[in-house]
Amino acid sequence: MTCVKTAFSGSASRSLAPRPAWPLGLASAFAMSALLVSTGPAAAQDETPSGTPTVVDTGAQSTRVVAGTVEAKTLDVANGQVDRDERITIAFPPEKPVVIYTFTNRGGSMAKAVLQEPRYTRDAHTVLADVPADKVAGGPIDLVSTWGPRLLPFTDNFIELDYPEVTRITLRVDKAGVIAEGALKVPDNRAALAVDRPIKEGDTLVITAPAAVAGEYRIKSVGAGGSLVPDKDFALKDTPGVDYRVVRIGSPKDLFTQDPIFTRVSPNPGLPLVYVWPDPKQDTSPIWIERRIEAGRHGYELALSVTVHNVGDKELKVLGGLRIGAWQHPETDAPSIFGGATTMLQASCQHLDGVEHAAFNGLREDAIENWEKTGNATTTLSFPTGALWVSADTNYFIQAAVPTSFGELGGQCRLEYREFNVQVPGAWSLVSTIIAPNTDRLNGRADGCVPDWLAADAANVVGATRCGAVLTAFGAPAHASSEAVRGAYETKRKAAGANTADLDKAWDSYKNRRAQTWRYNLYSGPKDIDALEATSPDLTGAVQFGWMGFVGAPLHKVMVWFHDGVGNWPLAIILLTIALKLITWPLNQKSFVSMQKMKTIKPKLDELKKKFGNDRQKFAQEQMALMKREGVNPFASCLPMLIQIPIWMGLYGAILGSVELYREPLGLWVPDLSASDPYFIMPIVLGMLMFVQTLLTPQAGMDEMQAKIMKYGMPIMFTLFMLFLPSGLVLYILVNTILTIGQNLLIKRKMEAAS
Repeated sequence: MTCVKTAFSGSASRSLAPRPAWPLGLASAFAMSALLVSTGPAAAQDETPSGTPTVVDTGAQSTRVVAGTVEAKTLDVANGQVDRDERITIAFPPEKPVVIYTFTNRGGSMAKAVLQEPRYTRDAHTVLADVPADKVAGGPIDLVSTWGPRLLPFTDNFIELDYPEVTRITLRVDKAGVIAEGALKVPDNRAALAVDRPIKEGDTLVITAPAAVAGEYRIKSVGAGGSLVPDKDFALKDTPGVDYRVVRIGSPKDLFTQDPIFTRVSPNPGLPLVYVWPDPKQDTSPIWIERRIEAGRHGYELALSVTVHNVGDKELKVLGGLRIGAWQHPETDAPSIFGGATTMLQASCQHLDGVEHAAFNGLREDAIENWEKTGNATTTLSFPTGALWVSADTNYFIQAAVPTSFGELGGQCRLEYREFNVQVPGAWSLVSTIIAPNTDRLNGRADGCVPDWLAADAANVVGATRCGAVLTAFGAPAHASSEAVRGAYETKRKAAGANTADLDKAWDSYKNRRAQTWRYNLYSGPKDIDALEATSPDLTGAVQFGWMGFVGAPLHKVMVWFHDGVGNWPLAIILLTIALKLITWPLNQKSFVSMQKMKTIKPKLDELKKKFGNDRQKFAQEQMALMKREGVNPFASCLPMLIQIPIWMGLYGAILGSVELYREPLGLWVPDLSASDPYFIMPIVLGMLMFVQTLLTPQAGMDEMQAKIMKYGMPIMFTLFMLFLPSGLVLYILVNTILTIGQNLLIKRKMEAAS
């Protein structure tokens, strides 16, 4: 009895993860090849080490000031109108940057996150219409793949922002307009306009002078250069010096959803960076949204607080969330049987039932199917409770948001794919959203304090106490949490003795303010376990070691431990291989000895075949009796194979999920341990060594055809599979094969000497 017919089998339900479950063909090949590598077929058949992302302790979160640079851009839009984009670029941490961030007022969020580790580069893709050139260019990896203000990472997504009064957004302020040909013309020098933003039909034109045309008009159309045609004729013709402004009026939620353009109110272009919507200098609103971006605890982390202020006298219902948008080029490789597509995007979140990874290609298939049925090319996965983080990520890199103010309930998460035009490749987006667990109701402001950035004459706040003055009185920083402010107030009150009236009044003012704040830690960087854990221990669940992760995770730790000692990843893999070989040495030895005994009883087995060839049951009984008399265990040769299979699968996942190996060179002709050998040298050498191994392995228990298949077919088939697997895994199997050949030779010599 032999293990020749033993096969690895299993099943897997449809997975949304970008790395596919092990295909049966590949798993079977690994099962059969484990037999070869372990025992043979007859038995059965800089300061920081290179490759490790730098993690820098930047000190206490929310207190560090980091300088940046500012760049103002003018964007051309429809009808010759313009819009303005202010970009703040910050290298973080400044002493040794690991990320260069670029923030924009368009969405008040992140426009770029360019990694600085030299290994973290990407290949260029084909240029596409309507896609910015920098989103398809090669070079350092920019983790921000989107460009529209509603799809940039870490933007606000208000499920509810319900208030009974309107907001008025100022789009243009001009004191030198000209009425001509029935339209209001823009002066040639647009730079003189105090505010100049795109205008559309339905916006409101408010003229204050001359008196003959003063009043409100509805804009009927917008002509070339942004000239305005009202819904009713002007009382004057060919009139210069028109003083006017254009406003957009609507509910806070509608206006924010349509055009989330923020204004920077922090004085310096750096961290902390504070954005406000709408513009506190030009606009009128009972609702204000404040975004404060601060330095994190290490280079890949930032802290974000989003605060909604209600300064009106009506109740506000608000349910906030944070959205991470991502985009993928149509040329991105899809998963194959030879390995996971390491650049394939996925939307992920951790919720009560575990970690969900929704792959781009799986979501797209569902969206197209939905489009064929309903005409709506979208698909959404929702998890209503217990969400701890959400992300848009690949095998090696991730942008994630971890809420720190949601409490034990966690949040809600949604993973969504949307196809904007099924006929145009690339007209799609992937969005991960985390939503607060509950709707908050904020009563009218009453006598509460208001933010310092609100103008003194702003609606509803004339004469109001400024929250900054309150915090100064308490000795609390501007970004302090409510708990910290209360603690500062109580400390000051105790020290004040009987003179507490002013402090109590300030505390009442702070307590009566109407604001809701959500806080997040934002991570933009590689899937380095130490860095992820520094942001949140839960975030390490984003690292994927495959469905044999319980084996891959410890193997990864051992590999990293070896690297910490020797400072070289190929050598670390070799040392891991040697360690695993030493652990399995006794089992391999027992297996090989069993094979040799099988070889010695082969003549007796041949006699039994001749004697009982037509009686299979009798032959099997006599075969087992013979093996028992000779002390041969027919299952001993199978045990090393069963051990090797999970090791190989686990190591496959560990290597494919290890950002440490991303574009880490093996040396000589292999530039990337996480990619296949570009010239197929190692797989070919491995196939030759496997052929040598079959020559050293007894073929007892096989007929002539089986022996030929194992001798020639297995090395060829396994070489073909190895052609496209990561070089790091091929290196492990190559070294393991060499060690196995050496072990078999050693055991064989000892047995020959003993006999």
